[in-house]
Amino acid sequence: MFDYILGNEPLKTYLKRALEENRLPQTLLFTGDSGIGKALFARALAALILKSEKSPDLHVLKPEGKSGLYAIDTLREMMDKEHSAPFESPGKVFILEDVERMQPASANALLKTLEEPSPDTTFILLSSNIQEMLSTILSRCSVLHFQPLTEQDISTLLQAKGHPTHLAKLSHGSAGRAFELAEHPELENQRKILFKLLCEKPSYPERVLQLQKLEELVMEGKEEDPVRVGKKIEQLFAFVLMWHRDQHARKLGIQDLFFPDEPFCEPTPLVEVEKAIEKGRLAFQRNIKLSICLQTLF
Repeated sequence: MFDYILGNEPLKTYLKRALEENRLPQTLLFTGDSGIGKALFARALAALILKSEKSPDLHVLKPEGKSGLYAIDTLREMMDKEHSAPFESPGKVFILEDVERMQPASANALLKTLEEPSPDTTFILLSSNIQEMLSTILSRCSVLHFQPLTEQDISTLLQAKGHPTHLAKLSHGSAGRAFELAEHPELENQRKILFKLLCEKPSYPERVLQLQKLEELVMEGKEEDPVRVGKKIEQLFAFVLMWHRDQHARKLGIQDLFFPDEPFCEPTPLVEVEKAIEKGRLAFQRNIKLSICLQTLF
Protein backbone atom coordinates (compact mmCIF):
# COMPACT_ATOMS: atom_id res chain seq x y z
CA MET A 1 0.00 0.00 0.00
CA PHE A 2 2.91 2.36 0.66
CA ASP A 3 4.79 1.54 -2.54
CA TYR A 4 3.15 4.28 -4.62
CA ILE A 5 4.00 7.00 -2.07
CA LEU A 6 7.30 8.83 -2.55
CA GLY A 7 9.57 9.75 0.35
CA ASN A 8 9.88 8.96 4.07
CA GLU A 9 11.14 5.41 3.54
CA PRO A 10 12.11 4.86 7.22
CA LEU A 11 8.52 5.55 8.29
CA LYS A 12 7.20 3.09 5.71
CA THR A 13 9.49 0.42 7.14
CA TYR A 14 8.49 1.19 10.73
CA LEU A 15 4.74 1.16 10.06
CA LYS A 16 4.85 -2.07 8.04
CA ARG A 17 6.91 -3.82 10.70
CA ALA A 18 4.79 -2.54 13.58
CA LEU A 19 1.66 -3.79 11.85
CA GLU A 20 3.17 -7.18 11.02
CA GLU A 21 4.34 -7.64 14.62
CA ASN A 22 1.01 -6.47 16.06
CA ARG A 23 2.58 -3.59 17.97
CA LEU A 24 1.16 -0.62 16.10
CA PRO A 25 0.31 2.17 18.59
CA GLN A 26 -3.40 2.80 18.97
CA THR A 27 -3.00 6.56 18.61
CA LEU A 28 -0.57 7.93 16.04
CA LEU A 29 0.28 11.55 15.31
CA PHE A 30 1.84 12.32 11.93
CA THR A 31 3.61 15.70 11.98
CA GLY A 32 5.51 17.73 9.42
CA ASP A 33 4.96 20.39 6.80
CA SER A 34 1.72 20.35 4.82
CA GLY A 35 1.73 18.55 1.48
CA ILE A 36 4.49 16.02 2.22
CA GLY A 37 2.37 12.87 2.26
CA LYS A 38 0.96 12.56 5.79
CA ALA A 39 -2.62 12.04 4.56
CA LEU A 40 -1.49 9.54 1.91
CA PHE A 41 0.40 7.56 4.54
CA ALA A 42 -2.63 7.66 6.85
CA ARG A 43 -4.99 6.29 4.21
CA ALA A 44 -2.51 3.60 3.14
CA LEU A 45 -2.04 2.52 6.75
CA ALA A 46 -5.81 2.50 7.31
CA ALA A 47 -6.27 0.23 4.27
CA LEU A 48 -3.75 -2.23 5.73
CA ILE A 49 -5.41 -2.17 9.16
CA LEU A 50 -8.93 -2.59 7.76
CA LYS A 51 -7.83 -4.97 4.97
CA SER A 52 -9.76 -2.84 2.48
CA GLU A 53 -9.26 0.41 0.59
CA LYS A 54 -12.97 1.27 0.76
CA SER A 55 -14.09 0.17 4.18
CA PRO A 56 -17.11 1.79 5.88
CA ASP A 57 -15.05 1.54 9.06
CA LEU A 58 -12.68 4.27 7.86
CA HIS A 59 -13.76 7.70 9.10
CA VAL A 60 -11.94 10.82 7.86
CA LEU A 61 -12.58 14.06 9.73
CA LYS A 62 -11.56 17.59 8.71
CA PRO A 63 -12.08 21.13 10.00
CA GLU A 64 -15.25 22.63 8.60
CA GLY A 65 -17.40 25.72 8.27
CA LYS A 66 -16.43 29.36 7.89
CA SER A 67 -14.13 29.17 10.90
CA GLY A 68 -12.12 26.27 9.49
CA LEU A 69 -12.24 24.59 12.91
CA TYR A 70 -13.54 21.29 14.26
CA ALA A 71 -17.09 21.57 15.58
CA ILE A 72 -17.80 20.04 18.98
CA ASP A 73 -20.72 18.11 17.43
CA THR A 74 -18.31 16.47 14.97
CA LEU A 75 -16.19 15.18 17.83
CA ARG A 76 -19.24 13.94 19.74
CA GLU A 77 -20.45 12.07 16.66
CA MET A 78 -16.99 10.52 16.37
CA MET A 79 -17.20 9.39 20.00
CA ASP A 80 -20.49 7.60 19.28
CA LYS A 81 -19.01 5.81 16.26
CA GLU A 82 -15.87 4.93 18.21
CA HIS A 83 -17.95 3.01 20.76
CA SER A 84 -19.89 1.12 18.06
CA ALA A 85 -18.87 -2.22 16.57
CA PRO A 86 -17.13 -2.25 13.16
CA PHE A 87 -19.38 -2.78 10.14
CA GLU A 88 -17.22 -5.33 8.31
CA SER A 89 -13.53 -4.82 9.09
CA PRO A 90 -11.37 -6.11 11.97
CA GLY A 91 -11.52 -2.67 13.56
CA LYS A 92 -12.17 1.04 13.01
CA VAL A 93 -9.79 3.80 11.92
CA PHE A 94 -10.33 7.52 12.48
CA ILE A 95 -8.14 9.96 10.54
CA LEU A 96 -8.27 13.55 11.82
CA GLU A 97 -6.67 16.05 9.44
CA ASP A 98 -5.32 19.42 10.63
CA VAL A 99 -6.06 18.27 14.16
CA GLU A 100 -4.55 21.41 15.69
CA ARG A 101 -7.53 23.42 14.40
CA MET A 102 -9.71 22.94 17.49
CA GLN A 103 -11.26 25.18 20.08
CA PRO A 104 -10.67 24.07 23.70
CA ALA A 105 -14.07 22.34 23.97
CA SER A 106 -13.41 20.22 20.87
CA ALA A 107 -9.85 19.45 21.97
CA ASN A 108 -11.10 18.29 25.37
CA ALA A 109 -13.70 16.06 23.70
CA LEU A 110 -10.94 14.48 21.62
CA LEU A 111 -8.77 14.06 24.69
CA LYS A 112 -11.56 12.22 26.50
CA THR A 113 -11.86 9.80 23.57
CA LEU A 114 -8.11 9.19 23.40
CA GLU A 115 -7.92 8.45 27.12
CA GLU A 116 -10.14 5.36 26.85
CA PRO A 117 -10.30 4.16 23.24
CA SER A 118 -12.03 0.95 22.23
CA PRO A 119 -9.58 -1.94 21.73
CA ASP A 120 -10.46 -2.21 18.03
CA THR A 121 -9.95 1.49 17.23
CA THR A 122 -6.91 3.21 15.71
CA PHE A 123 -6.60 6.99 15.64
CA ILE A 124 -4.31 8.70 13.12
CA LEU A 125 -3.98 12.42 13.80
CA LEU A 126 -2.37 14.72 11.23
CA SER A 127 -0.86 18.10 12.05
CA SER A 128 1.42 20.64 10.42
CA ASN A 129 1.61 22.71 13.59
CA ILE A 130 1.77 20.62 16.76
CA GLN A 131 2.71 23.71 18.78
CA GLU A 132 -1.00 24.58 18.68
CA MET A 133 -2.08 21.22 20.16
CA LEU A 134 -2.83 20.49 23.80
CA SER A 135 0.14 18.92 25.56
CA THR A 136 -2.23 16.38 27.11
CA ILE A 137 -3.24 15.18 23.63
CA LEU A 138 0.39 15.01 22.51
CA SER A 139 1.25 12.89 25.54
CA ARG A 140 -1.24 10.23 24.41
CA CYS A 141 0.15 9.94 20.89
CA SER A 142 3.05 8.12 19.31
CA VAL A 143 4.52 10.93 17.22
CA LEU A 144 6.03 10.26 13.79
CA HIS A 145 7.90 13.16 12.18
CA PHE A 146 7.64 13.31 8.38
CA GLN A 147 10.49 14.81 6.38
CA PRO A 148 10.14 17.04 3.30
CA LEU A 149 10.30 15.33 -0.08
CA THR A 150 13.35 15.66 -2.30
CA GLU A 151 13.29 18.06 -5.22
CA GLN A 152 13.63 15.07 -7.56
CA ASP A 153 10.59 13.33 -6.03
CA ILE A 154 8.47 16.44 -6.45
CA SER A 155 9.71 16.93 -10.03
CA THR A 156 8.60 13.37 -10.77
CA LEU A 157 5.13 14.04 -9.36
CA LEU A 158 4.78 17.31 -11.28
CA GLN A 159 5.91 15.73 -14.54
CA ALA A 160 3.39 12.90 -14.13
CA LYS A 161 0.59 15.50 -14.02
CA GLY A 162 1.96 17.56 -16.90
CA HIS A 163 3.03 20.50 -14.71
CA PRO A 164 6.31 22.44 -15.11
CA THR A 165 9.00 20.76 -13.03
CA HIS A 166 10.80 23.99 -12.06
CA LEU A 167 8.10 24.48 -9.42
CA ALA A 168 9.75 21.71 -7.40
CA LYS A 169 12.49 24.16 -6.45
CA LEU A 170 9.92 26.56 -4.97
CA SER A 171 8.09 23.91 -2.98
CA HIS A 172 10.43 23.59 0.03
CA GLY A 173 9.92 19.83 -0.08
CA SER A 174 6.11 20.00 -0.16
CA ALA A 175 4.38 18.33 -3.09
CA GLY A 176 1.13 19.96 -2.00
CA ARG A 177 2.74 23.39 -2.25
CA ALA A 178 4.15 22.57 -5.70
CA PHE A 179 0.71 21.56 -6.99
CA GLU A 180 -0.84 24.63 -5.40
CA LEU A 181 1.57 26.80 -7.38
CA ALA A 182 0.91 24.82 -10.57
CA GLU A 183 -2.87 24.86 -10.31
CA HIS A 184 -3.35 28.40 -8.99
CA PRO A 185 -1.41 30.86 -11.17
CA GLU A 186 -2.81 33.78 -9.18
CA LEU A 187 -0.15 32.97 -6.57
CA GLU A 188 2.44 34.21 -9.05
CA ASN A 189 0.76 37.64 -9.19
CA GLN A 190 0.69 37.76 -5.40
CA ARG A 191 4.39 36.85 -5.29
CA LYS A 192 5.25 39.69 -7.69
CA ILE A 193 3.43 42.25 -5.52
CA LEU A 194 5.26 40.98 -2.45
CA PHE A 195 8.70 40.96 -4.08
CA LYS A 196 8.22 44.46 -5.45
CA LEU A 197 7.48 45.71 -1.95
CA LEU A 198 10.51 43.89 -0.53
CA CYS A 199 12.87 45.32 -3.13
CA GLU A 200 11.57 48.84 -3.71
CA LYS A 201 10.71 49.59 -0.06
CA PRO A 202 8.02 52.21 -0.84
CA SER A 203 6.80 54.83 1.60
CA TYR A 204 4.58 53.68 4.44
CA PRO A 205 1.29 54.94 2.88
CA GLU A 206 2.08 53.26 -0.45
CA ARG A 207 3.11 50.04 1.29
CA VAL A 208 -0.16 49.98 3.24
CA LEU A 209 -2.16 50.37 0.01
CA GLN A 210 -0.24 47.57 -1.72
CA LEU A 211 -0.59 45.23 1.27
CA GLN A 212 -4.33 45.89 1.40
CA LYS A 213 -4.52 45.01 -2.31
CA LEU A 214 -2.56 41.83 -1.64
CA GLU A 215 -4.85 40.98 1.26
CA GLU A 216 -7.94 41.24 -0.98
CA LEU A 217 -6.39 38.84 -3.49
CA VAL A 218 -5.29 36.30 -0.89
CA MET A 219 -8.43 36.34 1.25
CA GLU A 220 -10.80 35.78 -1.67
CA GLY A 221 -12.75 32.60 -0.98
CA LYS A 222 -11.94 32.48 2.74
CA GLU A 223 -15.56 31.82 3.74
CA GLU A 224 -15.82 28.85 1.37
CA ASP A 225 -12.44 27.29 2.19
CA PRO A 226 -10.60 28.90 5.12
CA VAL A 227 -8.05 26.07 5.33
CA ARG A 228 -6.93 26.61 1.73
CA VAL A 229 -6.64 30.36 2.29
CA GLY A 230 -4.45 29.60 5.30
CA LYS A 231 -2.16 27.55 3.05
CA LYS A 232 -1.94 30.45 0.58
CA ILE A 233 -0.82 32.71 3.42
CA GLU A 234 1.83 30.17 4.44
CA GLN A 235 3.03 30.28 0.83
CA LEU A 236 3.45 34.05 1.08
CA PHE A 237 5.64 33.65 4.15
CA ALA A 238 7.64 30.97 2.31
CA PHE A 239 8.11 33.37 -0.64
CA VAL A 240 9.51 36.03 1.71
CA LEU A 241 12.05 33.63 3.18
CA MET A 242 13.11 32.41 -0.28
CA TRP A 243 13.53 35.99 -1.51
CA HIS A 244 15.85 36.88 1.37
CA ARG A 245 17.83 33.66 0.96
CA ASP A 246 18.32 34.45 -2.72
CA GLN A 247 19.62 37.92 -1.92
CA HIS A 248 22.11 36.57 0.62
CA ALA A 249 23.19 33.93 -1.93
CA ARG A 250 23.79 36.65 -4.54
CA LYS A 251 26.06 38.53 -2.12
CA LEU A 252 28.11 35.35 -1.73
CA GLY A 253 28.26 34.73 -5.48
CA ILE A 254 26.06 31.61 -5.32
CA GLN A 255 24.19 30.94 -8.56
CA ASP A 256 21.69 28.32 -7.34
CA LEU A 257 18.70 30.60 -6.70
CA PHE A 258 14.96 30.15 -6.22
CA PHE A 259 14.20 33.21 -8.37
CA PRO A 260 17.21 33.91 -10.63
CA ASP A 261 15.39 36.63 -12.62
CA GLU A 262 14.77 38.88 -9.63
CA PRO A 263 17.06 41.94 -9.23
CA PHE A 264 19.50 42.19 -6.35
CA CYS A 265 18.31 44.16 -3.33
CA GLU A 266 19.95 44.49 0.05
CA PRO A 267 18.52 41.73 2.28
CA THR A 268 17.72 41.59 5.98
CA PRO A 269 19.64 39.09 8.17
CA LEU A 270 17.87 35.73 7.94
CA VAL A 271 17.51 35.40 11.71
CA GLU A 272 15.51 38.63 11.77
CA VAL A 273 13.43 37.52 8.78
CA GLU A 274 12.52 34.23 10.45
CA LYS A 275 11.51 36.06 13.64
CA ALA A 276 9.37 38.51 11.64
CA ILE A 277 7.66 35.65 9.78
CA GLU A 278 6.85 33.87 13.03
CA LYS A 279 5.50 37.11 14.48
CA GLY A 280 3.30 37.65 11.42
CA ARG A 281 2.11 34.04 11.47
CA LEU A 282 1.10 34.23 15.13
CA ALA A 283 -0.67 37.55 14.56
CA PHE A 284 -2.76 36.04 11.76
CA GLN A 285 -3.69 33.06 13.94
CA ARG A 286 -5.06 35.61 16.41
CA ASN A 287 -7.38 36.97 13.70
CA ILE A 288 -5.44 40.17 13.02
CA LYS A 289 -5.91 41.49 9.47
CA LEU A 290 -3.46 39.98 7.00
CA SER A 291 -2.23 43.36 5.74
CA ILE A 292 -1.23 44.27 9.30
CA CYS A 293 0.42 40.87 9.85
CA LEU A 294 2.52 41.35 6.71
CA GLN A 295 3.76 44.72 7.98
CA THR A 296 6.10 42.79 10.28
CA LEU A 297 8.09 41.72 7.20
CA PHE A 298 9.18 45.26 6.25
